[in-house]
Amino acid sequence: MSKIPTHYPVKYKCGHSASTDLSKVPPSRRAQAARSDFYATKAGKDQNGMICPSCFKKQRATDTESFLNQLMLDTEAFETEHDLAALEGTDRMVSSGLVDSARRDRYTVLSTLLGDDTEYPDNHDDVLSAAQALTWAGWWANTLSYGIRKDNDYGQEEFYTLVIDGAEQEAKRDKSERIVAENPHDSNPDESE
Repeated sequence: MSKIPTHYPVKYKCGHSASTDLSKVPPSRRAQAARSDFYATKAGKDQNGMICPSCFKKQRATDTESFLNQLMLDTEAFETEHDLAALEGTDRMVSSGLVDSARRDRYTVLSTLLGDDTEYPDNHDDVLSAAQALTWAGWWANTLSYGIRKDNDYGQEEFYTLVIDGAEQEAKRDKSERIVAENPHDSNPDESE
């Protein structure tokens, strides 16, 4: 007895055909479902057809890039509007994108604390003053990055506490204490052994 296949080539609205898992369709209707125009015309959340997995991945990458570009434009406008100092970081932090990511994190947190629906309407000056003191990109990345905010379900109370406390700690710290870690395993081709 042969096994009834579960994967069939299905045509999508983008015009591509792709092998699709139809194991949830009853075995007697799989071949018919694969030949129908369901995926090209009726499937999808808008009931207007679906695109193939390959086109979906390309579209998602484009959408993500557009979103990040717009977020960076909003970040720059916010920094200019509130006269925020540039974030500092090592050359490696800049080249890896960590400084830009920290700028987006700072924008997200501060726009929440300074927005129309803030829980701290009388503390705008305190928040801005604290943000001006926190110029090390690593602080924003290590304390209030997207992953940390999401994993800990942070809200305005946590944002406010962390920013104010971070600025107080920064004011007490000797600026010469900042240690820029170096990788001892990096080789320098100019040095001879």
